[in-house]
Amino acid sequence: MKIGIDIGGSHIGIGLVDGYNLIDTIDRFFSKDDKKDITNAIIRIIDELLNELLNKNNVSINMIEGIGVASPGTITDGKITSFNLGLKSFDLKSKLKEKYHLNVSVRNDGKCAAMVEKVYGAMKDYDDCVFINIGTGIGGAAFLGGKLLEPKKYSGFEFGHMTLVKNGIECTCGKKGCFERYCSIKALKTKITNTLNIDSADISGQYLREELMVKYHDEVQNDINEFIEYLKVGVCNLIDIFEPEIICFGGSFSYYEGHPVLDKLIEEINKPESTFNSEKHKIVTAQFKNDAGIIGATIS
Repeated sequence: MKIGIDIGGSHIGIGLVDGYNLIDTIDRFFSKDDKKDITNAIIRIIDELLNELLNKNNVSINMIEGIGVASPGTITDGKITSFNLGLKSFDLKSKLKEKYHLNVSVRNDGKCAAMVEKVYGAMKDYDDCVFINIGTGIGGAAFLGGKLLEPKKYSGFEFGHMTLVKNGIECTCGKKGCFERYCSIKALKTKITNTLNIDSADISGQYLREELMVKYHDEVQNDINEFIEYLKVGVCNLIDIFEPEIICFGGSFSYYEGHPVLDKLIEEINKPESTFNSEKHKIVTAQFKNDAGIIGATIS
C-alpha cells in the first residue's frame, strides 16, 4: 500500500492506495489562517490527515511502501513552486522523507492525474492523448506513442499559462491573458458570482454546477457562453499542436459529463472550422474524477 497526497488550490486530499484501488480517502480545506502560513499549514495538515487515515483503517506506517504527492506548479527535485499556492522552492519531499522515513515522490498534479487515466482509466486504449486538468487552475499532460512527454528543464506542459488573450487579465504567474484566468472552474465561479452579486467564498463546484447555473440560467448565460468560447479556443490549440486520438478532461471539470456546458463545448470543438484537420474528436471525462491525482501520485 502507498499514501497518495493531492495538494489543491483550496484543499489537501490524502488516500490509502493499493494499485489503482483507492481504499479510503480524507481531505481538508485550507482556512484563511492556513493560507497566511501555507508551508507550515501543508506539513501540519498532511500529518494530521495521514495519522487519521492510518488509524481509521488500522494500518501502521510500517505497512506503507512510499508516499506520492501531486501538487500544482513546477516541481524541481521535489521542490514546489506554485503561484496559486504562493510557494517558491518549497522542499516538501525532504520534509516528508525526514518525518516518515519513506521514499517520497513529488510530481505535478496534472501529470499525476494524467498517468492514472493513461495506465488504468479513460485513455488506456490510446497512444496519442492530451489530458487537460481543469479546477482551481489548469494543467495537463500529453502522451505521444504511449509515452508521457517530459521536458528535461522544469516539469513543462503548463497549459494553463499559454496566452489566450493579448494584454488580458493579469494572472498569478505575472503574465496577462493566461488560459486559466478565463477557463478554470475558479474563473467561471468568479464570473458567475460577480454577475449575480453574491459572495463566491462558500460556493462549491457542485453547487455552482448543479444549482446556480440552473436556477439563474438566463442571467448567467452570457458568462457561460464566453467560458465555452475561450475554452474551445484553448482546447483547439492543443488539438492542432498534438493531434491526439483522445482528449480527456480531469479535475473538477470531469464532473461536467452530461452537463450542457460540456455538451456545447464538444459541439463547438467539432465544428469543421474549429481545428486545422476538420474531424470529429473523441472527448471524454476522467474515469477517476478528482481521485485521479491521489492515485496517480503513487504510480512510479
